[in-house]
Amino acid sequence: MELFTRRSYKALRIIGVVMLLSSAPFACAFIECSTVTQLFSACSMFITYGSPDPVPGSPCCDAMSGLNTVANSGDNRQYVCRCLMDLIDPYNPNASAISNLPGLCGISLGFVIDPNTDCTL
Repeated sequence: MELFTRRSYKALRIIGVVMLLSSAPFACAFIECSTVTQLFSACSMFITYGSPDPVPGSPCCDAMSGLNTVANSGDNRQYVCRCLMDLIDPYNPNASAISNLPGLCGISLGFVIDPNTDCTL
């Protein structure tokens, strides 16, 4: 029965990411920071406690992949960057965990997540 639960959870996770990504064409013109925050919430355990490390295929890395898809153009990337800089403030003690997420998930957002990053570049 536990195997069925794991499969169900994984299927629901995949459906959720697909639903989020299916709205990406609408997000190309404007991305709300709430979308970025929602994606990062999948990584809250790692951001808050520093473990477990996210791995590709985990809910956290699926969210980072979705964020990478949303940040698909220069304008969107700048806006996502600004949203992430706003997220760093409340998580400042764990800013290094936030900055490590893309690399742990094997993706590049096209900018470094760091409080000193200039999002206009």
